[in-house]
Amino acid sequence: MELGGQSIERAVVLGCGYSGQAIARTLVRLGLQVGATDSRATDDPTVQAGLRVMTELGVEAHAGGHDSPLLANADLIVLSPGVGPKELALRGPARRGVPIWGEIELASHLTQARLVGITGTKGKSTTAALTALMLDAPLTNSEAYTARGIPLVELVIDNPQADPIVVEVTSYQLETIVDFRPWVSALLNIAEDHVERHPTRAEYAAAKARIFENQQPGDRAVVNLDDPLVAALPTQPGVTRLAYSLVSTPEYGVWATADGVQARLPAELGGFDGLVARWSAVHANLRAQKPAVLAATAIALAAEAPLAQVRDTLATFAGLRHRMEFVRELDDVTYVNDSKATNPLATANAIAQSGGPVVLIAGGQSKGIDLSPLVEPFRDLRALVLIGESAPLLTVIGAQAGLDAIYRADSLAAAVEQARALAQPGDWVIMSPAGASFDLFENFVARGDSFCQLVQNLDSA
Repeated sequence: MELGGQSIERAVVLGCGYSGQAIARTLVRLGLQVGATDSRATDDPTVQAGLRVMTELGVEAHAGGHDSPLLANADLIVLSPGVGPKELALRGPARRGVPIWGEIELASHLTQARLVGITGTKGKSTTAALTALMLDAPLTNSEAYTARGIPLVELVIDNPQADPIVVEVTSYQLETIVDFRPWVSALLNIAEDHVERHPTRAEYAAAKARIFENQQPGDRAVVNLDDPLVAALPTQPGVTRLAYSLVSTPEYGVWATADGVQARLPAELGGFDGLVARWSAVHANLRAQKPAVLAATAIALAAEAPLAQVRDTLATFAGLRHRMEFVRELDDVTYVNDSKATNPLATANAIAQSGGPVVLIAGGQSKGIDLSPLVEPFRDLRALVLIGESAPLLTVIGAQAGLDAIYRADSLAAAVEQARALAQPGDWVIMSPAGASFDLFENFVARGDSFCQLVQNLDSA
């Protein structure tokens, strides 16, 4: 068959995990001869399970490296998101001119749907979910690659009439695009993350910026005016550009006022100029996630969502779990679970979005990321309660911020009790770790669930 202007008969998938299996299933359905490789050891139980799935699909699969002879005869190589384009095994196929695509690149060649692509370091999952509801559109997000959702490559095959489709896009996926072209592209923010794949911030930013790379006149781009790096990025000529901001008023786009969400659109998008929704009409949980509200509203309006549907979504959507999730109010103190905050930008956003003075519970695995961007946000804290591996590093950051109220706890349970003792009426207790969960928990979900249960178990004074 023809894909990307080339005749393809034999394809090889790199990676036998969940997304690799989805890619292989799709290629088999297209009638191609399919092989697969995995760099992990053959005695890994997860790899063994993946190899069994591949075998059941009729796919010849090998583990222990990507240097399989399968690559020598491939007409197309498709990378799972976890496989980088710099793999040594890819040098030979690249020299021969064999296309090397990622999953979203393959998907984009299998659909005529207009794609709404959303990327950023923090906030893309909530923003994408909001946007999909505003557009009444299917969504593929980061959970699609962990057995809790549908990868884009299968979504487009199974739903050929779907249009538009909202796609949450990671830097890993953007590294491997060739022709991938969202009708609406949005870049929310850029901060240091995934240093194991992008050693420098410049490399990471360059990968994120690729979401605008293939846009054409008539397409739309949405940028965050409050992130200087994002705001300075150029977009392609003829692309309609909208911005959103918490603190300033863009020429065209969406911004926050004391009353609510305002928007001004260019003539080609209908020319609306006015109030989208009052904050009092926005779901209480979303009021703590104003950047996501503004971003989703801008993206949805760029994609021509009906204003009534935008307003209805803002009024009814309660937000995603573990992302500035309201847990309860006890003794006039608000408790919020932001376990998904695994980097400093996310935690800085959590502090900024609070509705009162903050007692912050933080700490986890820092992933080698520079924590110094937290110095300024920490200046505004009432108190800082630290757990996990990064507690010593965050103690230094708190001291640099001039914060005296810094406490260490040996468990999350002890941290919750300490935070409760420190909080005053009108305060917010937020667990926003600024690090991964693996030092103390299986994942961020387990960490967030534990926090929620501990807070629910607290008795009123």
